[in-house]
Amino acid sequence: MNDSLTGSGDRARPRLSPSSIASVAIGGLLLCTWFWISLALLITGISALPALGSGLVLLLPWLLLMQQIVRVERRRAVAIHGLRVILPTQRRSRRQGAAGWLQNRWFELGSGAFWRGVLHHHLAILVTGIFFLAFLVLLWCGWKGAEIALVHGPVELGSWELSRAALAVLASVCVLLAAAMLALGSLADRGLARVLISGSEDDLREQVAELAERRQGAVDAATQERLRIERDLHDGVQPRLVNLAMTLGVARSAIRADPDRAERMVGEAHAEAKAVMTDLRQLARGIHPAVLTDRGLDAALSALAARSQIPVALDVDLSTVTGPALDREREAVAYFVVAEALTNIAKHAAAARAEVTVTRSPELLRVRIRDDGRGGARVHRDGRSTGLAGLTDRVRATGGALELSSPPGGGTDLRAEIPLTSGPTTTWAPARPTTEETVR
Repeated sequence: MNDSLTGSGDRARPRLSPSSIASVAIGGLLLCTWFWISLALLITGISALPALGSGLVLLLPWLLLMQQIVRVERRRAVAIHGLRVILPTQRRSRRQGAAGWLQNRWFELGSGAFWRGVLHHHLAILVTGIFFLAFLVLLWCGWKGAEIALVHGPVELGSWELSRAALAVLASVCVLLAAAMLALGSLADRGLARVLISGSEDDLREQVAELAERRQGAVDAATQERLRIERDLHDGVQPRLVNLAMTLGVARSAIRADPDRAERMVGEAHAEAKAVMTDLRQLARGIHPAVLTDRGLDAALSALAARSQIPVALDVDLSTVTGPALDREREAVAYFVVAEALTNIAKHAAAARAEVTVTRSPELLRVRIRDDGRGGARVHRDGRSTGLAGLTDRVRATGGALELSSPPGGGTDLRAEIPLTSGPTTTWAPARPTTEETVR
């Protein structure tokens, strides 16, 4: 659910290859060993569940191991058979550490794709193992037929006598059938993978639905941003420019009749022009702040915290060992989540302090803003107080989730999770965004 593979997509691959033949041989070995161990663990664990749940001692390790094996099987289907593996989206835990890991494992156990993967693993071992055993038997028959033909000569079977040539033909047929068993085992393995783990039309429909939801989130976010810019220009900058033009007009008319007054009005117009320039800078910062491009997210958030009207405790940890670098889009989304939240806290929360925490993992950028204010914040989509709605759409457009918890009198806790991957791939799919738009 969290691994990311590039997948081979529609890359052309031969149906038979040395690696696919080798997978049949490995299936034969697993049929004689791991297949029966796995079934024994499953059956024994289920049978022991009524005994105070003692079967969980066997079932839990088996389930955790199966999750890893299912991932390996999907990678094998991509690498060996060149299949396109498409998975439906899955929920992700918003918790961190061991609790988040355990919850993600639980979510994976509840998915149909996981259980289809478990079924595929055992059926693939059974089918390829049978074909491999048939290959060994036929190969042995061919070997023995060739040995008898070369060493012992003709063989009498009742009233029939098999000459050396007939024995050689039978040995050759057995060898050819043995090779055919390997080829059929490889094709059967590919067919099972295509049916059970490569995805279905329902999975594709879910992916399309998720992409449509993301697209709608991007459209809604763009609409909210356009309306904000129009409102700021119409209500803020435009009246001041009109007033500036009128002041300059009056000053021009008074240049000869009252030079002192004209000079005073030109001074007022100059001050107004500088104020308008400040407003335009603020408006441009609302579109995409220059400090975010020049110095990155950490510096931009530090500037936000320094300008805040209330004390802000800022903790930004963007260090990670692996994972994609932050791109401009995701940095901007995180920045505006913090900026809008701090603005709302200053205007409406009556809070004494706020905390901003930004962390990242190889897959997610997590943003959390908390305050000790009056609470009661809501996501409105009725045309008023739409700031949080705009943030919801911004985060949703990246495939992430925005969660708001704001009980009356209990402060506000805003959490955003922004995926660092580019979106659903043909092999793995990220979590479906689940925006919560009610007070919790």
